Amino acid sequence: MAHPARRSHSQGRQALETWHAHIPALVADLETPAFPPRVDAVLHALAPFDQSCIFLYPAGGSPALLHDNLHGIPEPGAMQRYVNGTYLLDPVYTACAHGRPAGLYRMEELAPDAFFEGEYFNSPDVHPCISLASGSLAEEIVFLSPLPGGTYAAYSLMRCNGSPVFAEEEIAALRLCQPALEAFLQRHYASVAVASMGARPARSIAEHLAAAFSGFATDRLTAREQAIAGLILRGHSSISIALHLEIAEGTVKNHRKHLYSKLGISSQSELFHLFVNHLLGTGLGQLPTAVAPAARAQHLER
Repeated sequence: MAHPARRSHSQGRQALETWHAHIPALVADLETPAFPPRVDAVLHALAPFDQSCIFLYPAGGSPALLHDNLHGIPEPGAMQRYVNGTYLLDPVYTACAHGRPAGLYRMEELAPDAFFEGEYFNSPDVHPCISLASGSLAEEIVFLSPLPGGTYAAYSLMRCNGSPVFAEEEIAALRLCQPALEAFLQRHYASVAVASMGARPARSIAEHLAAAFSGFATDRLTAREQAIAGLILRGHSSISIALHLEIAEGTVKNHRKHLYSKLGISSQSELFHLFVNHLLGTGLGQLPTAVAPAARAQHLER
């Protein structure tokens, strides 16, 4: 039996050989519509996935879907709701706002502790990559690539409900390709990033994120309650919020109770729907309450 270190080295060498064999074709397809499907095909050979997409997250503005390999899975209207505002609840967007370095990340490395039990992750009405039929994702991994002007490209590879998560060996193989892939993405989407800079307000992604949450229920909530509501909506538990704000967990729960009372609600689900309607300018009424099939916990006081 091969020693684990030797086996890992051999797998890494094979991954690089596969990647290097396709580099001439990738270079030839740069700045053409053929490039994203070509990259999909090469990476799929290293680590099979069910769907993929590439989003551009510009400074101070809404995202743009640059590559759609989602196979028509999203529910009608979900993608539009995402680009109109619910992207603010996506850990990938938050990672860009916080200036995460370029690299390949598992979603669990980016998401708050209660994110996977939360409304956004399990709601096909607002999550752009799931549906009632497909269920929630088994795993999403994402290549983050900073572009000019504080813009990011985020290239996600996803496995659907029922598939295994990406193995460590697959992640290792993809990480070997990441430096060159980053250069390709920067070259391929440079003109798109520059164009987005001229069309957007002169503020950073982080400033845009903060402004969106601070504008929620300003007539009813204090600044502290707004901050806590924002952290709840992004998937933080009470313990995580307490650590983040350097206050006691009991204080967080008291704030949560008070803000629910002020908003006339009694659950996190209701808070989620209020915020989504705020982001989308309402007009939608109450969003459907159906969620993708998944083991979900009610975590009013989590």
